Amino acid sequence: MAGINRALYEQRHLAKAGNPCIFLSHISVDKSSATAIGEYIKKQGDIDIYLDLNDEDLQSAVRRDDPTGITRFIEQGLSSSTHIMCLVSAATVGSWWVPYELGFAKNGGKHLSTLKLKGEITLPAYLKISEIIPGTKTLNDFLTRVRQGLGKTAAVRSLTETLISHTIAHPLDQHLDFGG
Repeated sequence: MAGINRALYEQRHLAKAGNPCIFLSHISVDKSSATAIGEYIKKQGDIDIYLDLNDEDLQSAVRRDDPTGITRFIEQGLSSSTHIMCLVSAATVGSWWVPYELGFAKNGGKHLSTLKLKGEITLPAYLKISEIIPGTKTLNDFLTRVRQGLGKTAAVRSLTETLISHTIAHPLDQHLDFGG
């Protein structure tokens, strides 16, 4: 069964207790990469995501320029997630929200990871406290470990079989280096 995007109002009631949920932290210029990576993660089965682009309450607060609402909805997304994955590009160092999200998640005891997007990227110091995922290969390894946290051996085997290997072309090639 595919994972869901918990930011979608109509999918929130489908969230299963015990399923991991990865909050995809990103800067808005990287939204196409965040969307592609989120779709890839959901296809791996029983791993949910939270992608803020699809949270209508949050987007409404953004349109109203309501910092209190924006903060509240981001914190709700982080609180309902088990993992936070920062998608980092050269533009990420200019973000104010990404460090806030990581700090909030760290204080909440969430597992932190950093997925480096395509190209040469120097990580800001605040990201060096997280697990670094340099590309597609290590992303697949990470997803397998997240899945193992469910304690379902057969499901882990099934996920490992469904992860797309990097033979000819991978759906994330335009967003990630092979890495790791």
